[in-house]
Amino acid sequence: MQQEVMAEAERKQSLAFQLEEAKRQVQTQEQEYAQIEHKFFDHTRAIRATDDDLSTIRDSFKLLKYSIARLIMTLNKKADKETATDKFAHKWPKLNVKDLEPSHINLLAEKLVHEHLVQQIFRSPLYPGLSINDAYDSVSKWLIAHESEFTVRLRQQLASIVAKSGKDTELYKAAQAEKKKIIDLIYNDLADVYEPFLRENDANVDEEKRYYAKVTDIVDKAMKLAIAMRGQEVDISTLDTKEGEEMFDEETMTEVKGKTSGVVRFCICPPFVGGDGEHGFLEKGKVVIT
Repeated sequence: MQQEVMAEAERKQSLAFQLEEAKRQVQTQEQEYAQIEHKFFDHTRAIRATDDDLSTIRDSFKLLKYSIARLIMTLNKKADKETATDKFAHKWPKLNVKDLEPSHINLLAEKLVHEHLVQQIFRSPLYPGLSINDAYDSVSKWLIAHESEFTVRLRQQLASIVAKSGKDTELYKAAQAEKKKIIDLIYNDLADVYEPFLRENDANVDEEKRYYAKVTDIVDKAMKLAIAMRGQEVDISTLDTKEGEEMFDEETMTEVKGKTSGVVRFCICPPFVGGDGEHGFLEKGKVVIT
């Protein structure tokens, strides 16, 4: 009887020792995993697609907006009012584009350029023309839904690959092909607004002086800005503005004539926002109010 009791005690002692040893091994493995994870995140955190930060991105936005405004300024009074109005009415059937002031034609042409850039470039899941865009979008949304910090690292890592891709890669060629489509979309829309001046002008001047070259420069700037944005810790995106309904918000908008109250009639360029108050980003939208 005593031997059985001693044997049972030894067995329990052995099991307790094995349990403690298993706990120690698990704890050691967890610490090793935490160190590996920490090193991995430190490494990926250092990966940036470009050398830009939020300050230089803000400057790039201002330069892009200025380039678009300057392009449209050179087309001032080159549009036939009836032709331009008809183009805008078909483009935005829900907007009231009747009885446009001459200045509104230029502003709506500016809106047209910005809208293409937003839809085709800035709202692309990762970068225009990439075959992984849809897959990345799905994975990114899944990570966000599960509150994973890895969504930022994934975006930065992929943006870095895009930024560093060589001109002989399929990735680069696909992006360039999409860029050409975007340039053609913008150019043809502007040519329709400023018919027949724009196309006639380009048929009679050197290549570098053509409006097609100016549109190409704008799209180049937008695509460089887009990849710089994707490389940031902060996820920068656009805010939707409900034209004809939304009230002017001085926190996120500027009005072309400096007005400070009223309903947004046209949104020329939407606001770009990201992050929070401490580490946030804001590039105000440009609007026309009534």
